[in-house]
Parts: sequence; structure tokens; C-alpha cells
Amino acid sequence: MTMRRVVIVMVCALCATVMMNARDTAPGTQFFPMKVGTYWVYEGTVSWQDPEKEEPTKESVTWRMTVDKVIQRDGLVATVVTGFPADLDWSAGTAAPKQWLILEDTKHQVHYVNLGPDFEFTKYEKGNESFDKFLVEDTLLFEWPLKVGAKFCVEEEKKREDMMYCWFVAKEEKRTLGSVKGVSPEEKEVYELRYVSNPDDTSMELVAGVGLVGYRYRHHGTVADTELRLMEFHPASESAKGGTRP
Repeated sequence: MTMRRVVIVMVCALCATVMMNARDTAPGTQFFPMKVGTYWVYEGTVSWQDPEKEEPTKESVTWRMTVDKVIQRDGLVATVVTGFPADLDWSAGTAAPKQWLILEDTKHQVHYVNLGPDFEFTKYEKGNESFDKFLVEDTLLFEWPLKVGAKFCVEEEKKREDMMYCWFVAKEEKRTLGSVKGVSPEEKEVYELRYVSNPDDTSMELVAGVGLVGYRYRHHGTVADTELRLMEFHPASESAKGGTRP
């Protein structure tokens, strides 16, 4: 083999390696990996004020969030997940998983909505109903790419200097998630998203392509705290693009 061919082979091998690494770490066109059957397993604690003992009580919990339905229409991705970590807020660790709607539009704005027990998704699946009513400032969680200091809320609240009553990016750091089953060991950008109000505060740790890796809720009065860390990530197969979970 001539020296020229040797160089060409080496360059091709290097390019192939770079492309494989890029596929492994790139977040793709959505921040959250929303495919039917994807699920996350969290572990942590829930604390509450026990009315009988009249003292704070803490319970260890294991929690699962699952993608049940995905609809892609006109650039919008609408996903129904069961078991968003906020279901554990103000519970004794035995809360029933509820359905939540997570939407991402062409501007990479991500909205989330607690659907409630009586929500009928069929008319949205058939295209008879628009998701537009959910794409409002009150439901906006974040817009990516994320950067520290960015705020997501109604315009009037954005004017506040104390960062209250807005979701905002509080911190960005590079970190490995080696302890999380199903996540590659490379360093990843981890963003802390926070919401602070007078009665309580919530924070979420987010990683593009993995999703929610940490969740914390704190009430400022009566004890009602939730703290979860991602322990397992189970992405659905590449063929699972949308539809309904089998």
C-alpha cells in the first residue's frame, strides 16, 4: 500500500470515529428524547409533616416516568408522559402517577402542562383539536440552547430583578453521569433550572438528549419536600417514533 493510500485510510478512519462520537453525544432535534416506551427511573426522598406524630417524616422512594404517546405535527412534538416527578410534591411518597403534556415547537421552546384526570387526548391524536392553547407564556418551561441567567415567564415577571416567579437557568456545569444506568460516561452539560416564589421553590437538572436528571421541590412553610436523582435511563428503540405505547 502506498503512503498516499495509508494517509487516506487513516483520515477516513478518523472521520468515522468523530461521526460516531457525535451521534452518541448530540441532543438531536429535541431536547428531551421523546419516543414511545422511553422511561426514566429516579430514587430519592419525600418529606412531609406527619399530623399524628406532629413532626417531619421522610420516606425513600423509587419513581418512574414513562413516555406513553407522541404526536408530531407541523414541526410541533407533543408528548404525554406519565409520572412527572412533581406528582410526588405534597405526598407521603405513595402518589399515583399522573399524565403530563410536554410540547416542543420549532423555536425549541418547551412547555409542560398537568393534564388532569379528565383530559381526552383522542381528539388531538385525530387532528381535530389544536395544541395552540397550551403554547403560552404560563406553560413555558424553557427554550434551548440554554444559557445562565435566561428567564422564561410572562413579560411582566421578567422585569423583576430578584428572579422570582420565572423559570430561570441558575447554573451550568460539565459533569459525568457515570452512575446512571443507560447513560454514556462522557462529560455532559448539566443545566439547573429554578423557579422561586414566596411559598416554595423548584429546581430541575436537565441534560440534552437524556432529559430530567434531578428534581427538587421545597416548601418554605410546612414541611413538604421532594428530592429525586436519575438512576436509570431507558431510551426506546430508534423505530419508536410516535403513536401510543403498546
